[in-house]
Amino acid sequence: MKTPYTFTFCRWSSILAAILLPVSFARANPISMPEKPLTPEISFVIGCAILVEVTCIAFLLRRTRRPRFLVFWIAGMHVFTYPAFLSLLWLLSEIRPAFAVAIGEGLVVLVEGGLIYLICRFAPSANPGLATPSAIKCGFASFVGNACSSGVFPILIAMYEHKGGTH
Repeated sequence: MKTPYTFTFCRWSSILAAILLPVSFARANPISMPEKPLTPEISFVIGCAILVEVTCIAFLLRRTRRPRFLVFWIAGMHVFTYPAFLSLLWLLSEIRPAFAVAIGEGLVVLVEGGLIYLICRFAPSANPGLATPSAIKCGFASFVGNACSSGVFPILIAMYEHKGGTH
């Protein structure tokens, strides 16, 4: 019996996320420090990490009913969720940064999954003949997208620092 492509992709995505998440939580520390200002280059790195997340989510939801320009809907969602994430990290600044990031990312996955579900369910659809994605599928897409984004962020920062940037 041949395994469907979507199931195989989801299984390998879960394994990749299980490997990348602990590593990225240990390395991620977006709590801004006075000696590490937010420069345009760092903003570009953050934007690239968000673009990776948006691409993963759009790829996972490609065979379901979704609004036209889903990528822009999800990118626009980050205008609210990323500052909320940083505010939460600031509130949790008394605990270890790895735990603060883990708690923050967990809440972001839940909130973004819910927002993606609402966007796919209620925004005008480009392809109304397809089924609406379930809340669990939207949550899974949010989880995989955030895992990929969290895994790519330290790599992009390392590339920026190797190029000669100061972080």
